[in-house]
Amino acid sequence: MTSRGAVGRATTAFPSTTGVAYLPFLTGCFPGRCNVPSIRWLDRQRYRGNWWRERNHVRSYCGWQAGHIDTDIAPAARTLFELIPDSLALFTPITRGLSAGRDPTQRARRFWGSMGHYLQWHQPGDDLVSRRLVQSIDQSWRFIFAQFPAVDGYTHQKHPSAPRVLRALGRVDAMVGKLRARIAARDESDDTLILLVSDHGASPVHTHLDLAAWFRTHHVRPLAHPTLWTRNPGVAVMVAGNGSAMLYARPNEPRPERWPLQRLRAPGAFGTDEDIIAALVAEAGVAFAVAADAEGGLVVVDRDGEARLTMTNGKLGYHPLTSDPLALGGTLVGNAAEWLRWTHDGQWPDAAVQLWDQFRAERTGDLVVVAREGWDFRDAFEVPEHRSGHGSLHRAHMLIPLWSNMPLPPGPHRSVDVFAQVLDWLGESMPSNCDAAR
Repeated sequence: MTSRGAVGRATTAFPSTTGVAYLPFLTGCFPGRCNVPSIRWLDRQRYRGNWWRERNHVRSYCGWQAGHIDTDIAPAARTLFELIPDSLALFTPITRGLSAGRDPTQRARRFWGSMGHYLQWHQPGDDLVSRRLVQSIDQSWRFIFAQFPAVDGYTHQKHPSAPRVLRALGRVDAMVGKLRARIAARDESDDTLILLVSDHGASPVHTHLDLAAWFRTHHVRPLAHPTLWTRNPGVAVMVAGNGSAMLYARPNEPRPERWPLQRLRAPGAFGTDEDIIAALVAEAGVAFAVAADAEGGLVVVDRDGEARLTMTNGKLGYHPLTSDPLALGGTLVGNAAEWLRWTHDGQWPDAAVQLWDQFRAERTGDLVVVAREGWDFRDAFEVPEHRSGHGSLHRAHMLIPLWSNMPLPPGPHRSVDVFAQVLDWLGESMPSNCDAAR
C-alpha cells in the first residue's frame, strides 16, 4: 500500500460466516436488518413438516439454495450493484442488481466452488479472479467487487497458518501488487480506491460438539441439514460457520412469534421435561446462548447465570444480573458507535450490537447459541471435516483486516462501513436505512 493508505482491523458482522458476512459491505446493513440472519434458517411461520412441499422454508446457502440469498434479502436493502449500475463483480455470492455481463464468473464460481469443496482444491478460483480483475481495471467500471475463496477453503481444511493458506495469501498479495502497478502505469495521478477486506476471521477447531447429535442424547428429535425430515422434531438446528447455531423449538408447529427464554426453559418446550437451556450452556463448548425475554429485551445466558440487553431511546444497554457472559465487567449503556469503541479490543468485539441485530430478523431462531473458541457445532455430516472454522462472536472470528491505499476516517471500523466508504469515494449518496457509519 502507499504511504498515504491505511492498514488496520475492523469487526465483521454476526454470524461471522461466508455469504451472510458479505451483506454489510455490499448493502450497508447488518444481516438482521437484511432479514438474512444466517446461512441456514427455518421459516417458523410457514414450515409445517412436509419437507418436499415446504423444502424452501428450510433454507441453506451451502448448496442448491445458494442463489436464493438475493431474493431473501429484505427489499429495502439495496446492494452496491443496484446503486452503481456501472459496476462489475467477480465470484460474488451476492448478485442482486447485476446483469449477466456484469457478473461474468458466476458459472465458474459454481463449478470451482463445488470442485474446491469436494477435491479440497481452491486455488483455481482465486487464479481466475486474479486474471479477470487485472484485465478489468483498464475498463470503464466505476466499482469492481472481487472475492478470493482459497484462503477460507484451505483454512477449513487445516489451520489458519497452514502452508496452503499462506501460499494463497501470498498470491493475493502478488495480485494486489500487479493491480497497483497497472494503475500507476495508466496514470500516476489515478485516484482509484483499493479496499482489501475479509468477511470473517478463523481459528483452529479441536473439538466438535455436534448439536443435532447432542439433542438426540437428550431425547429430543432434531431437524438439521442434511437430514431434513424427521417425524415430530422437537428442535431445528441451523449451524453457521460452524461456530454458532440458531435453534427453533417444535419446528413443525407454525407460529408468527419467537418464544421467549421463560417458555424455552419450561418442561416440554422441546418435547422433553428437562430444562434444555441449562443443560446446553453447561457444555464446555458453549460460551453462551441468547433468547428474547417477555419484556422486549434479550437474555444472554451462560453456565453461571444471566444478563439482559435492552434498548431505550436508541441506547443499547447491557445489564449483568447473575452473570457477565460478555465479560464487560458491569452495566454499559450507549449507542452503536460507543459500543464499538468499548468492545473492539475485547473478548467479544461488538457482541451486544450484533446480537441485538440478530433478533431484528423475523427468521432468527428462538435461541442463538455461540461456541467457545476451539469448538464448533457440526461434525457428523461435515465433509470435509472442519479443522478450523468461524461463525462465532469471539475476537478470532470477528476481527478482520481492513486495508486501503487511501486514508480512511478515524476508527474503529465495522465491515459495514466499507459500504459507506465506497459510496463516499464515488460521490454517491447513501440510503437512509443503513447501519454503516460515514
